[in-house]
Amino acid sequence: MVCRREHGTMGDSEYRYGQGGWGGAGWLLLTLGGVAGLMFFLDREPGDGGQALVVYCATGVKKAVEEAAGKFEQETGAKVSLEYSSSGVLANKLKLDKEGGVPRADVYIPADYVYAERARADGLTAESLRVATWKVVLGVKQGSGLAPANCDAVLAQKLSFVICDPLAGVGKKTKKMLEHSGHWAAVDAAKAASFPTVTEAALAVKENAGTQAAFVWDSVARQFGLRGVELPELAASRADISVAVTATTARPALALKFARYLAAPTRGGAVFARHHYVPIPGDAWADTPRLRIDCGGVNREAVELTLREFQQREGAEIDVVYAGCGTLVGKMQASRQGVPDIFMTCDATYLDMAQAKMNHPFGPDLKVSSTRIVMLVAKGNPHGLRSLASLAKRGLRVGTTDPRASTLGALSHELCRETGQFDAIEANIVMMADTAHTLIQTMEAGGKLDVVLVYEANIQHLKDRFDTVPLQPARALAVQNIAARKTTPYPRLAKRLMARLTSQASRERFEQLGFSWEANGP
Repeated sequence: MVCRREHGTMGDSEYRYGQGGWGGAGWLLLTLGGVAGLMFFLDREPGDGGQALVVYCATGVKKAVEEAAGKFEQETGAKVSLEYSSSGVLANKLKLDKEGGVPRADVYIPADYVYAERARADGLTAESLRVATWKVVLGVKQGSGLAPANCDAVLAQKLSFVICDPLAGVGKKTKKMLEHSGHWAAVDAAKAASFPTVTEAALAVKENAGTQAAFVWDSVARQFGLRGVELPELAASRADISVAVTATTARPALALKFARYLAAPTRGGAVFARHHYVPIPGDAWADTPRLRIDCGGVNREAVELTLREFQQREGAEIDVVYAGCGTLVGKMQASRQGVPDIFMTCDATYLDMAQAKMNHPFGPDLKVSSTRIVMLVAKGNPHGLRSLASLAKRGLRVGTTDPRASTLGALSHELCRETGQFDAIEANIVMMADTAHTLIQTMEAGGKLDVVLVYEANIQHLKDRFDTVPLQPARALAVQNIAARKTTPYPRLAKRLMARLTSQASRERFEQLGFSWEANGP
């Protein structure tokens, strides 16, 4: 059952010091036992068989989150402990928890996305999912006949109204809107009272005969049976409710599962709609979502660890197919499995090819990295190779990848054609391998090849044993990019993975392997 704590307080421990002839060791054991017991109960739900997910939740979202959390518990078996206050108070609590070295919350649900952004900038939260929207209205009693046309009318009619403190999301948004319109000073001076939370302000109108109106969220107004009057000064007051996973949670997969549940249209979205919010559709609900990624083989070593980390943190399954991009695009066209959720290329031209051949199934792409095609030769470059044209030398043994299956092979053969000596070069090609890895292994074994065309990122570990000859044409640079399928059932999950693959940590892994970084991120 969902545990609700209005102020985040815990009951006193039932452990008490005994009396009588205890020795020092006995007192020490009892003290340690008491501390262990307290820590146990701080981290566990009362009467629960395991740890509860601790959620700091803005009071205005209480009813919807409480109902959704109960359904989440029933479906998943997890336990959720909800603690309520205003968005600003909870943000300060997150900061104090972190500074005190005892972070408690796993999830933070503020009333406005600006709080989530600020918390992330302060290093308090990581992922954040928007789940619903609302806006500020003037909530008045049903049947009161009050219908002020604007803020000037509210003041002229000398209505008895209340507002919320700026630490509350609705209070902060109200102040911002009315400062912009030039009404804030007069409204602040004319208020009958100010409340720390939006539910207290709405309740004052509902139950206090002398309070005529309150600046509240439209969803809260309807929940308390009030009529919402939309003032023109508040027209731009829309705010997005978000679910943010804290940066210090020890259970990121469970926290993200709860966030995905709240955002899923058939789960949290339906609950938010019943409570008069406007849901922001998230991913389709799945206890364990599964993404399929088709990934150009050149990226494999650079992305494998990032994908494993993402899979573990998200509690998702990731099926990765590594191959040459020509092979991948061909399989997309021919396979029953069709287009993957994400396509990460060896070179951007293959995303263009997939888009053209399959009626643009992918959304906008992100550039990730680039790498140059080089000629890998024996130490000292004994054949004196300086350019692609020198591959036409009689008797030279050349290795490339297969242009039908590989981006590298296609680019290599196109560049050779541009020399005007392709027939002579083609006569020297004694191996067309499926992957650059096979070419490199053959060079390392010795005796079969004099030169191979590979990516610079393929041979960082060989620089002390072989020489390289960089190719100068602009087209010798392959740019790797990534895009998600427009119809993936998990667009937000795919977007988070794309963000992870273009993050600073990913950049370091790519650059360590000899790639150049092309992403616009840090």
